Parts: sequence; C-alpha cells; structure tokens
Amino acid sequence: MKRFTMILIAGLALLLGQFAVGAQSTGSISGTVVDQTGAVVPGATVTVKGDAGQEFTDSSNASGLFTIPAVAAGLYTVTISAANFKTVVVRNVKVDIGTPATVNTALEAGKIEETVVITSGGEVLQTETAKVGTTITGRQITETPIASRDALDLVLLLPGTANVGRPRASSINGLPKGALSITLDGVDAQDNANRSTDGFFTYIRPRVDAIEEVTVSTSNPGSESGGDGAVQIRFTTRRGTNDYTGGAFWQHRNTYLNANYWYNNRDRLPRQKIILNQYGARLGGPIPFLNFGEDVGAFDSGKDKRFFFFSHEEYRNPESVTRTRAVLTPQAQAGVFSYVAGGATRTVDLYALALANNQLATPDPTVAAALNRIRAATAMTGTFAPISNAPSRNTYSFSPSGLSLRNFTAFRTDLVLTKNHSFEFVFNRNNFKPGKDFLNGRDEIFPGFPSQGQSGIRKSYTGALRSSFGSSIVNEVRYANSGGTTDFFSELGPDVFDFTGGQFLDLGTYNPATGAITGIGITNAYNGNSSQTRSTPTHDFTDSVTWIKGNHSINFGGQYKFIRTEQTNVNRIVPTITFGVDSAEGVAFTMFNTTTLPGSSTAQQNDARALYAALIGRVSGFASNAYLDGSGRYVENGPLQQEFGLKTYGLFAQDTWRIRPSLTLSFGVRWQPQGAFYAASANIGRLEDWTQVFGTSGVNGQFTPGATGGTAPRSVLFGIGEKAYKDDKNNIAPSVGVVWSPDFGKGFLGKIFGEAGNSVFRGGYSRAFVREGSATQTLVTGNTPGGTIPLSRNTGVAGTFTIGTNLRTPGNVNLTTPTFSATPAFPLVLTTASQAIAVDPNLETGYVDSFSFGYQRQIDKNTVVELRYVGNRGKGLHRLNSINELNTIENGFGAEFRLAQANLYANIA
Repeated sequence: MKRFTMILIAGLALLLGQFAVGAQSTGSISGTVVDQTGAVVPGATVTVKGDAGQEFTDSSNASGLFTIPAVAAGLYTVTISAANFKTVVVRNVKVDIGTPATVNTALEAGKIEETVVITSGGEVLQTETAKVGTTITGRQITETPIASRDALDLVLLLPGTANVGRPRASSINGLPKGALSITLDGVDAQDNANRSTDGFFTYIRPRVDAIEEVTVSTSNPGSESGGDGAVQIRFTTRRGTNDYTGGAFWQHRNTYLNANYWYNNRDRLPRQKIILNQYGARLGGPIPFLNFGEDVGAFDSGKDKRFFFFSHEEYRNPESVTRTRAVLTPQAQAGVFSYVAGGATRTVDLYALALANNQLATPDPTVAAALNRIRAATAMTGTFAPISNAPSRNTYSFSPSGLSLRNFTAFRTDLVLTKNHSFEFVFNRNNFKPGKDFLNGRDEIFPGFPSQGQSGIRKSYTGALRSSFGSSIVNEVRYANSGGTTDFFSELGPDVFDFTGGQFLDLGTYNPATGAITGIGITNAYNGNSSQTRSTPTHDFTDSVTWIKGNHSINFGGQYKFIRTEQTNVNRIVPTITFGVDSAEGVAFTMFNTTTLPGSSTAQQNDARALYAALIGRVSGFASNAYLDGSGRYVENGPLQQEFGLKTYGLFAQDTWRIRPSLTLSFGVRWQPQGAFYAASANIGRLEDWTQVFGTSGVNGQFTPGATGGTAPRSVLFGIGEKAYKDDKNNIAPSVGVVWSPDFGKGFLGKIFGEAGNSVFRGGYSRAFVREGSATQTLVTGNTPGGTIPLSRNTGVAGTFTIGTNLRTPGNVNLTTPTFSATPAFPLVLTTASQAIAVDPNLETGYVDSFSFGYQRQIDKNTVVELRYVGNRGKGLHRLNSINELNTIENGFGAEFRLAQANLYANIA
C-alpha cells in the first residue's frame, strides 16, 4: 500500500462472492471417440465444416481424443469416420468464444460408407473448462425486447450484473468498471479515456441485428485473457454462409402511446416528444466471382470460399425535455425590487433609490438587450410560476425539442484462402451526427437561443489470419484498431456571444430545490463557455498458437497494445463578466438598508444590491485565461491540446490436459508488463517532486504541528516521452482449473450424482490485471498548475481592478486582459489557491483474483441444475486520495468531544 495523499495510488478493493455463472475471439471443438464397448478408437478421422465454408481436419490420438482449436463462433458439422465403423455425422455443433464445444462419439461397427446422423450436437454439460461465463446467441439476441437495440444491454439480463440508474452505470459482480473488458471481434470497443469511470459503455456500439453472439466470462478467464480486465464481454459480428440470408426491421415508439409526466400536467405542459424510429437491414452470403482459365465454368458462386455480411441501422430520435429556468419578473427587469417582510410583499424602485442618492440610475444597454431577448423568447411558448420566497423572479418552463440521429454500419468478409489458411476482416462505422445534446444540457437555454451537440465518427477494423501447420499446430494472428474523434460542442464559438458584446455576462444562478441564489439569481443566457474534442486511438496486435500434443492442448502467444489519448479543451471561449457593488463604494453599497428597504434582512439587501448592480452594469470582475499550447507558449483562451500514450505487452502459456475423458486439468501463466503513462506533448504539468504534495511539513509530518521536513510545492513540465511513474514489469498472473465428470455407476451415489457424463464438478483460480482508463491520469496532469494562467481582474485583488467601474464605459481598461508573458517560467511556485496533485512514482498495475467452485447436474437432455460460488478480490486498483482531511486530534476537537460525551453520560446517570 502506497502513502495516502492527494496522489493516484494503488488501494485495496473488495472481496465478493456470489452464485452465477482472454480476450479470445474463437473457441474450439474437442471430444473422445470410442466404440460401443467404451474402448477408445485411435486414428479416427475428424472433419469439421462450418456454415461459412471453414473446414478443419484432425484424427483421434492413442487415447481417442481429438481437438480442433481456434474455431470461430458459429454452427458446425462434425464428421467422424474410422475403418470397420459406420461414419457418424453430428450436426449443429455450437461453438462459443472462449468455450470448448464437446463432441463425444461412440462408433458402431459397420461399413464406413454407412452413416449415422445426429441432428443436435454439443452437450448440455460443459465438461472441459473451469471458466465461469454465459453466452447469448441466435434468437436470444434478436427476440429479446430491448428498446435501445444496443447489444450491450443484453448483458444487463445476466446474473451478477447490477444496474444502478442508466445502463452505462452498471457493474458486474460488484467489480469496479475499470475491471471490465469489452471487445468486438477482438477490437477494444470501450472508451479508453473513461474506462475506469464509465467502463460499462462501448465507444463502438455493437447492434443487435449485426451480432452473432455475446459471451461474458466473469471468473477464471485463463492466462490467455488476463491482460485487460477480470470480466470479459466479447461480441462477435455475424458472418455470411453458403446461403443468401437477410432481413429488415423497423422499430417505432410514439408519443401518443405514452402518458404525460405528473409535473408536466401540473405545469400545464404537453407531453414530451418521444418518437423513436430505428430501422435497418442486413444481408449475408457467398461472394461470387468470375472464373479464369481453361476447363472451368465462367462463374464461381463463391460457396465454401468467400463470404460477406453487411448491416446498416439508423437511429432517429426526435426528442424533447422539460426545462425549468429562472427569469426576472417584468417589474424586476424595470428596476422594481420585491421582497417579503412581515408576511407581506413589499417593493422598492431601485432606479429611484439610486437617483435619490446621486448614483447611476439608468439600465446598462448591453444587459438590457440581453434581458429583453430573454423576455421576447419566453413570450413565444412555455409557462411561468411565481417563486414564493423570491418575488422578483419567476420560474419559466418549456419543452425544447431536437433530433438525435445516428448511423451504424457493420461489414464482415471471410475468405477461405487454402485448406490450411483462412482470413477474416470486420469493419464498423458509427456516425453520431450533430444535434442538441440534452444529456449535457447543451440544448437552448430559452426558445430560439443557440444550442450545441455531440458528434463524431467512430471506426474499428480487425483482421485475422488463421493458419494450420499440419494436424497439430494452429496459429491465429490478429490486428485490431479503433478510433475516431468525439466532438463536444464545436458549434459554440465567439459569435454566439455577439449579442452581449462578445462576453459571457454572468447573471448568476437560482437553485429551485434549495432556493439558493448567486448574482441576480436567474438563468444565464448561455448554455456554456467551453468545448472539447477527444480521441483515444488504439492499436492491438495479438498472436496465438495452439499445439495439440497427445492429451495436451497447449495455447501460447503474445499481445502488444498501444493507446494514445488526444484531447483538446477550449475551457473558456470568451471572457466572463461578473456584476456587483463592492462595500468600498460607499453610498452605492450603503443605500441598501432597513430604512430604504423596511423590514428587510441582510440577505434581501444583498439581493437588491445584486439586482441593481446587474441592471446598471456595475462590474465586479473580469475573468479570462491563457492556455499553454503544444509549442510551449501561452495563448489567451486558446485550445489546450494535450497528448498522452500508454503501451502494454503480454506473453502467456496455457495447457489444457485431458487426463481422462472425465477429468481435465488446465494451468497457465501470463506475464503482463505494463508501460507507464507518458506525455506526448510539451504542455503537460507535474509537481517538481511528488513528495511536495505534503508541503513544508514533509512526508512524515502530516498532522504534526511545526514539522518542517518538506518543501513548498512547485510545478514543472513533463518532457515529451517522460513517464508519470515507473514501468511495471513484474506482473505475473497464474491460472489453474479442474473439471471432473464422475461416474458413480448405478448405485446410491449414481442416483444422486448421475451416471457417467451426467454431472460435473469444477473449480479454479486465476489472476487478471486491470488497465485503468487514461482519464485517471489526465485528471492529475490536467489539474497541475502551469497549463493555465489566470488573466483576471476583480475587486478582491488589489491593484487589478478599479472599484465602481461600469460595463458601458468606453475603453474601460478593467475589461481588458492584463498583460502576460507568453513564455512560461518554470518551476512555478504554487500558492494556497493552487491544487497540489501528483502520481505515486511507484504506482503498480492493479489486479483481480478470481476463484470459483461449482456443481452441475443434468436432469434430462434439456435441463441442468447448477450451484456455483464465484469470488473476486481486487487489489492495487488505482484511486485518487486526498490528504486535506480535517484533523480532529491536534486541533482539540477530539478532546472537547470526549468531555461532552462524559458530561452527557453524567447527566444520564
């Protein structure tokens, strides 16, 4: 455990267990070949053929065992033949990702030309793996009623998934979201920036109509899957087959089928517009092509050779929400302040009061224009309601509407290159078109006012080559890439603020829940003063080799992943103007009293003072900023563009040993060195030394009055390529599992546990490492002083601002940016207003230990009863901890509390 401070550290997570059910992208088919007496049949030929034309061959070994590794998810036909035995054909053998399908066969004596057909393959009991997981496939996907048509929502139906609030806030087995790994055909589908806080969310959205299956592994994933998280959620895109198949759909939701909200009825507002249209189509099949050469037909159908699948979906959601704003009453806008005193509403003309005291008594033209625009907008639609404790204001409610438009396209092609080599390629494109962003409150503040949206084109690519080298070695190499830029509110530019002179006029806030106000307590005329773009392109290269040696299936390989975080923040587009009357102004401040406002409270006097200041344009502050650009120079209100990088590696080896047909042991190990988070641009700050978070008290001086072992914190810049902490190279993850299917015969135990193949005991343990989201790190670097310098003037800082200044004053120097040096002078000494934040240089990769034990009992061919315990224990997961805690010991509070406690007990006695 590292020291507790305002540092990103590794902390102990939790231990949990419950009953429930590798970033692999394939499964396998294995089994045992015996004769009718139960004797093994070595040398039997096993041929596996898929609906998409794949064909693999193997032969049973001296123990009658066979294994076909690295088989893509789907349905297969298994043909088993041997001399002096009838040929057995097992159809509809289902292969799921990361799960071996078992086909145990008893051959009948006879001619090899004779065929025995079994129309349903695959066993109800899983007898070869200790992994804990569930697969949703086929009609379960297409016929499960989920309004979103987002395939990730299917996972919410599985045991162990807890949905608190909206779906993307969900967790699995109580683990933090950073412990989840979501892939689509091997592509990292998550948003790698917000992975730790928003992990149950896919940046590339798998759609129900384009998905073949989703497999969720919640415990004992094995060493081949332990590099990115403890819970593996893996989606597979549909593939084409030898038959042309397709479909189309239209899913509709209409306002007229929905009841209105109670609050809308109360406020006499119409039903919110909820009209959802989702429509699309899919098509898959063989790819025909022309033949070339002699003695061949002119046309090649492509069957058993080339296949495609295409899906396109459009999401159109004309939506509306009810917004409640705060506005001035017409009287207050005209300068008549209202307040409640002695149970009655009283008024005072602020302009007349100011005139009587020889103060400015006319409205500011810029502020008046903004208020008039709000007044005109609210006259278009909506309803008003009085605020009982603030009679100078009304609440205003209306329902802005907008259109959310998204397109989802998926394309897959599978090519059988030769009998030993096949290739697949999958492409996904999600187009989120600009619209009003209701989620982040970027719809219009008032009718007709500007709005902004969130947009972006997100793409993923994956290509994989499967190669067989003889009958015992299979290699799969895969490259996956995801990327695209998410654009937040780029429509927001300086022109949006033209109607207020190119400045953000901060009129304050009103909280309807508490009645608390700032400024004049109304809703500002703008829905923001910032914008952002973010991208986390990911490159992932993996290679996996499966070697069948006797009763052993040995899988080994490696992975390399490179993640880049690119973000651009325009944190302030235009300067901000605040209003107020300072106490040093004399009469302008003191004329608000109990004489001029009879029966008023201090809070009401301040309220009247704030309204007067805003109406006449009395400025109390000017705020702007300069941001350090990529060249290392400060630019006023310019974009803060920062880039970061992270590299991870992995080597693994896993052996699945079928000691007997009824007993399988698996064991393996993964080495997962993780490179440190590093700076890729020259404008990222850090503390000069991480121990400076303890200030002048020093590392061991916390809560020690008078300690002076430390130094005052100072910030410097990262060099390009400089790492935030050390590389973590000693990450070793073991994995072990056992599966036993006992045969207790026909006696008492046989009646309880079943005969051979009717029950399974399984258990295992594995460790998986957790790769945290990059936002966990950018939170630290983004809050380190140096990337931004304030360019502000206000009444609280002597010498920067002239008290009593007015917005309308021509050439007002108080409303201009203070001079600043564009060249930073590091190190910067932090002040009491700065935040000292750092990363522990000894930060290590967090991990989750998974362990499980379970029992399955087959009742009949379609029914299984299962009892299982699953436990997960996270350790070293990254968290931010604050040392700025109130010390109740040295300040004497604890001693006083104990005295009060003693007095209370004495009085009770």
